[in-house]
Amino acid sequence: MKKIGLLVAILAVVVFAAEQDVWYEYPPCSGTWVHMTPGDPTNLARLWCQYPTGGACNRQYYSFTFTTGVSMAQWVEWSISATEWKWKVRKVGPDLCQTDGWYAGDCITAWIKSNYDVEITFSGFDDLYNPNSVDKWIEAWYAWGEFMTPPPKNDPLWVRAPDLNNVTIRYPDSDTLHAGISVKIWTMIHVTSCNSACEYSDEGTVTIELKCIKPWIDPLTGYFNI
Repeated sequence: MKKIGLLVAILAVVVFAAEQDVWYEYPPCSGTWVHMTPGDPTNLARLWCQYPTGGACNRQYYSFTFTTGVSMAQWVEWSISATEWKWKVRKVGPDLCQTDGWYAGDCITAWIKSNYDVEITFSGFDDLYNPNSVDKWIEAWYAWGEFMTPPPKNDPLWVRAPDLNNVTIRYPDSDTLHAGISVKIWTMIHVTSCNSACEYSDEGTVTIELKCIKPWIDPLTGYFNI
């Protein structure tokens, strides 16, 4: 009989730990509920009920602890106004005797919003290259911030393209990050009279990393893994 009672108790836990129906309001502030099918890993939220209890006796009072818990996943929203700069350089500079020239460009705007720390890293960045040119390289720099005109040429805000691969930008959890952060990204190039009339290019990768992935989130898809 004890074994039967234990089995009943286990089955009760399994039944009451089953996933429950959940709704979300949409459109926002409309008062309209939209149902989500239990078990769908793409759902916005999921709910389980667990730890049933009960009683049968002649006591006057019964009491139990009632708990509601929420495990909030980290999310991120981001956008960037462009993913390519395409320079067209007519000549080194206004002075025909110049052997080199500098150009700075306006600009790409990036925006990011999250509910916890976000880290941004860079890889594969280098100067612009064409193996068929007399001077095979066009040096490149990058800068970012809220300034409305490019920094001076020698300002430490400019980061050489190869050095960008050693840079990590971390936005800590804050009211500002929750509201959204916007920055302007600038580019600067250095051309020489030995750069042949051809095409130069480089490709780099920017990675945005969320720093608090819950164990019930699949880090590759961002969906539930249970």
